[in-house]
Amino acid sequence: MVWQYLWAHGVFHLIRWFPRTNRSKVRIFILLLTLAFLIPQIFVLATPESARFCGQHLFEFLIVSIVYTFCMIGFSVLFSIMDPIPWEVKLAFHIFGGITYLSGLLLTIFVSLAGECSVTTGTLYFFSLALSIFSVIGIVFLTVMVPFWIVNRIWKNSVLDLRYRTGVCYEPVKCCSCVWHI
Repeated sequence: MVWQYLWAHGVFHLIRWFPRTNRSKVRIFILLLTLAFLIPQIFVLATPESARFCGQHLFEFLIVSIVYTFCMIGFSVLFSIMDPIPWEVKLAFHIFGGITYLSGLLLTIFVSLAGECSVTTGTLYFFSLALSIFSVIGIVFLTVMVPFWIVNRIWKNSVLDLRYRTGVCYEPVKCCSCVWHI
């Protein structure tokens, strides 16, 4: 469920690609798209099949995913409106990222053990499988990036310094600096 963290992170950077005076249409579009993530989750939650017994806790993870999606919507709204972002919001966002990272790991483990649930709760299982795949992609991305962020925080601008165009990672991220920070 790391995808919620990465989506809000992407919203932060996407909004800032547009001039401050011309962000209203983009804000509305992104917020409608962000709200649309609730539709499939609520659909799966509402199907009677999802309430059947499954040996793993996929139904509970679906509810957790809906709660995280509401948090993602809140962070997306804050990131699209606030400029600059206060450090308290950034801290809360990164704590949210750590929680979604752990939840994504747990979901992946539970889905890998829930083979029999594909028969009893097919919709829930396959939706959880899709969430698990998105979580694995996010987990791999964050596992690769976090050490660079930490090193750059400890030794200021050693990995990437966009202001002076220096650092070990300047060349790989100069065209896509959005993967770098929030």
